[in-house]
Amino acid sequence: MDVYLNRTLELGQKLPYGVSDFKLQVSQHTYYVGNPSRSGASFPVKLKAAVYCGETEVLNIVAEVQPATKAQDMGYRFKYQAGIGPDEPDYILAYMGSNPQAEPVGELRFTAAGAYLQDEDAQVAYEHQRRGIATAMYQQAEALTGKQFLSRAGDVLTVDGAAFWASPDRPFGVDALYSQPRRLLWINLADLMTAPLKELPKVVFDADRFTLSATGQRCIEMTNSGGAPRLGLQEARTRGLVARGHDGLVESFVNDPHAAPKLMRNVQCNSQPPALALCNARGLPDATISPPLALLTEESREDVLHFIGRYLHALADLNATEVLHPAIRTLSRQRQFHHERGDPEHIERALEVRRVQGMSVMTDMLEKEAEFRASRM
Repeated sequence: MDVYLNRTLELGQKLPYGVSDFKLQVSQHTYYVGNPSRSGASFPVKLKAAVYCGETEVLNIVAEVQPATKAQDMGYRFKYQAGIGPDEPDYILAYMGSNPQAEPVGELRFTAAGAYLQDEDAQVAYEHQRRGIATAMYQQAEALTGKQFLSRAGDVLTVDGAAFWASPDRPFGVDALYSQPRRLLWINLADLMTAPLKELPKVVFDADRFTLSATGQRCIEMTNSGGAPRLGLQEARTRGLVARGHDGLVESFVNDPHAAPKLMRNVQCNSQPPALALCNARGLPDATISPPLALLTEESREDVLHFIGRYLHALADLNATEVLHPAIRTLSRQRQFHHERGDPEHIERALEVRRVQGMSVMTDMLEKEAEFRASRM
């Protein structure tokens, strides 16, 4: 990650002019950010730079959008073929493997429509469908031309075409917030997720445990006494629970099947006990509650722990980024007010210490759960 200290940004700029002040090894992992305008959609990004303003003490994180790699990872390669005449369409051809003499398995035919692109036809051989080839061809065309496709969402298309353009994950077209020509984004660290939004584990609270807890009993008492019924019920709703009872009196709480889902995006390793950082179905941080693992149902707890085990290193790196703002602010003040060079390597060491702490905390969570399960056998 490049770090820029006390630089000014022109309107529309993501990065200042000139070389960075220094570099940091923050994380090589690919993270994801949600698209607030599309529920369930997320896009892969990599951390590219940090721009710090000493006057406002604001740290802007710049991420680079990563192109879809599903088809490339499966061995498909793509070739651009220009139209023969000025009125002829251009092509993106998809091949299985690197043999250019092989028959193409996919073809995108498109033309320039002023400042935009217009697709004329897109085909993928039946046995090669559902592998991200069509998406990759559209992205290749946008990357080569620097233009975006006019949206076909809402047009009269085939069933497959309509579903393709209506996909919430579509990373191309003028109405795609994070399409490929817009490669650099300003993001908040709290917006980063270690996996695509659709893969984040759902957090489900244990209704029976909440009912018997001190908090649950207080909610029941507040509701039944009439002192603050709305406040008492709101505590439950925050956890995706609803009240149950008879004769107007609350007796217990149960899970609400219609509650908006809460998803686990990170682990707050510096809290005691470790708590889960949540987000909503659009990938936006949900700061209403940060529950410890023990408050979840057994199934939800198992899903969360499986996710932690799978993305342990990426989560540890994400936890380490919490030291970036205070460490960079300290270095900026050293240079601005004390006219000292400062030591950027101190930030590297702070990142490594927090990374190791995060790994230790999450490994301990996994081991304790394994011991608990073993004791029940």
